[in-house]
Amino acid sequence: MADINFSKGEFKKIRAVEAARREKLKRVIWIIAVVVILAGSIYWIVRYNKEKTANLPGAYYEDVGQKHIGLNDTPPKPYSSNPPSSGGHYGQQANWGIYDYEVNDMLFIHNLEHGGIWIAYRPAVSLTIVDDLKGIIKEFGGSKIVMAPRSANDADIAVTAWTRVLKFDVSGEHLTDSEKDQIRAFYRGFKNRGPELVPDTVPGIDPKSVQP
Repeated sequence: MADINFSKGEFKKIRAVEAARREKLKRVIWIIAVVVILAGSIYWIVRYNKEKTANLPGAYYEDVGQKHIGLNDTPPKPYSSNPPSSGGHYGQQANWGIYDYEVNDMLFIHNLEHGGIWIAYRPAVSLTIVDDLKGIIKEFGGSKIVMAPRSANDADIAVTAWTRVLKFDVSGEHLTDSEKDQIRAFYRGFKNRGPELVPDTVPGIDPKSVQP
């Protein structure tokens, strides 16, 4: 079989093609490695967050969307919890703070969307219970918290974040230490876990400006 002789120029071209092929292969391997590392990191982050929240107070409820609608409109999907922890809501959030009157749920759902915590209590609970709740809010400087009476509650106290609700009935004139600790843990665990990350200082609206 005859030997194949390459000129110096042809040999350089062959080497250049081989070098380019090796570089392309290196890039492909590097990209695959990065994708595998990122996928693994995301998996462990999601798993860690699930395990972390699994031990926190309250129950998870299905996310039923975050569409903006009017206060008199029907949500696209029925709410999955009481109080609502996701779903259709008004296009503006309420100002953070404590209210002594009932506020339309659709405003407070927007607060949850921004990572806030909503404390709702039955109007019939004692003033000392309300004072206990205010005391907890004061501990956290009122940061990203709204509180108001809510006659539609199916429990005396409901503490709500996006897709998460902690509910319980009170048995005395004051919250127990355990109940207070659960509220604190819920706040620390779920503040800023809404689908939209919004700074604490972003203002909302006065609920009375859009309510009858």
